[in-house]
This record gives sequence, structure tokens and C-alpha cells, in this order.
Amino acid sequence: MWKKFKYFWPFLFVAPKKKSVDFIPEKFIINHSILNIRQAQIEDISAILLLEQSLYQGEEPWSRAIFQTELGKKNSLYLLVLQSQLVVGLIGIRIDNRKAHITNLMVDSAWQKRGIGTYLIRKVIEVAQEKGCEEVSLEVREDNLNAQKLYQKLGFVTTFVWPNYYQDSRQNAFNMVLKLVDD
Repeated sequence: MWKKFKYFWPFLFVAPKKKSVDFIPEKFIINHSILNIRQAQIEDISAILLLEQSLYQGEEPWSRAIFQTELGKKNSLYLLVLQSQLVVGLIGIRIDNRKAHITNLMVDSAWQKRGIGTYLIRKVIEVAQEKGCEEVSLEVREDNLNAQKLYQKLGFVTTFVWPNYYQDSRQNAFNMVLKLVDD
């Protein structure tokens, strides 16, 4: 009996596939506030949606289903910034081959202009470098000048315009790229 059990054991309890992009939680200090950064989990989606709704005047550009899909992808990493148990920031990155793409960046309006966005972008750039990526890309609304200034300050360069990229407003987006290796 034990022999049969040992044979079928691996099939009964299949371990979930390990993500190819993992993150070890950290603490950091911004303006005398101790914040935690950790990998987002499915259980965090409700808090993420609340952050999204607060930033987009009650709208949800990304639905619960989109976040579930993204958090489950092996090649993606979503990081949360927490002040106590409150989610104050999020960044998402997807890595394909030797390219990384920032899919989402949100910082609670009460916490903006304190360096959290810069910290998050630098953190995913670090992850991309560790994974051997040659570049990091993102899209930004053409009217979001503050974000564009931040990305430019970090070395991102506008490469082209996506016409009508944002479906809700039919607004254009700038594709911006940070080269991590010299051509």
C-alpha cells in the first residue's frame, strides 16, 4: 500500500508553479515614515482596487479579473507599498525575453511627491537588471506631465506616440524606454 501511495503522492498534491520573478519583502523610510514593500497577492486585489478608485475618481481602469490574471502570470511582478496595513503604492512589471515593461504605477494622492514612485521605479529597474533585461519600457498619458518628468529624470526617453491608446478618453500615450545596456 505504501509503495502505491508514494507513487501517487506527487500527483495528488501538485505544487503551484513557481513564479520566475520573486521579491523579498523590505522596509524603507520616506519622510520619517517606515514603509513596507512586498509582492502583491491575490488577497490584496480589493485594497488595490480601492487605491485605483481613489486615484481615478471612482473608475477602475483595471478590473478585478485583470489584476487576478496579472498577479498569476509567471513573468510578472507586482509590488505593494504599505504604511501599516494600508496600501499606498503599487507597481507592476512584466518581463519577456530581455525586455521589461512597467504595466502599472499608482501612488495614493496623500503620499505623492514624497519619492515613493521614484523608489518603486528604481526597484523594478533593479529587478529587470537582475533578470538580464536590456531595457524597461512604459506608456504614459501625453497630458501627464508630472509622470513624464519623473520618467525623464530616471533616464527614460520617449520613443513614439500611441494614438488613442487610452480607450476611456481616446488620449494618446507616449511610449518611453530606459536602455539598461549600451547598443
